[in-house]
Amino acid sequence: MVIQKETKSCGQVVEEWKEFVWNPRTHQFMGRTGTSWAFILLFYLVFYGFLTAMFTLTMWVMLQTVSDHTPKYQDRLTTPGLMIRPKTENLDVIVNVSDTESWDQHVQKLNKFLEPYNDSIQAQKNDVCRPGRYYEQPDNGVLNYPKRACQFNRTQLGDCSGIGDPTHYGYSTGQPCVFIKMNRVINFYAGANQSMNVTCVGKMLSRGWTPTSLSPPKQKPRPLLLCLTPSTFSSP
Repeated sequence: MVIQKETKSCGQVVEEWKEFVWNPRTHQFMGRTGTSWAFILLFYLVFYGFLTAMFTLTMWVMLQTVSDHTPKYQDRLTTPGLMIRPKTENLDVIVNVSDTESWDQHVQKLNKFLEPYNDSIQAQKNDVCRPGRYYEQPDNGVLNYPKRACQFNRTQLGDCSGIGDPTHYGYSTGQPCVFIKMNRVINFYAGANQSMNVTCVGKMLSRGWTPTSLSPPKQKPRPLLLCLTPSTFSSP
């Protein structure tokens, strides 16, 4: 004997769905009473509250072991790296004196780079240090003791300061200023009581040569940059 399954109409399906969402006879919402839903919400509230508290406590304990000024692990870098400004993709600063667009972007980058070194900003944020001596600041056992760097005023750069400079850092006259920036390394004493010398040599590019050429023409290079040699430092 074959029993045929009763086919429900669309109206019956809708009524059953409505009764599942809210049953007026048993006062159940989606199959559960209000008390049941309250216990479920209370359980998840306590559960996720505990996880949040444990995560917060773990992060707080970890942050107590980290300094805002000194990396916890610094065994991969013992000497600082050097970088030039304006920063370019291949570290070659190529300009055409007669083409303003070829060096205008470099001037804009230098303006942005040197802005934090304005004399007024340096006077507010940094200390005046004694020349020729390392500026050591002991923390006296205080965790994350605030440190202040030595002042480096933009006006010290002279013709390369860009202040009231009609030559635009020398780019409009063919003698561009290129700055050498030393990255910071904790507990590294620059110079180590010896002068640090930097040699700068410029390239002379012939007319029609482009950076994509296989090799530049063989011409005698002439220096285009003025490189400053820092004075000797001495330990305090």
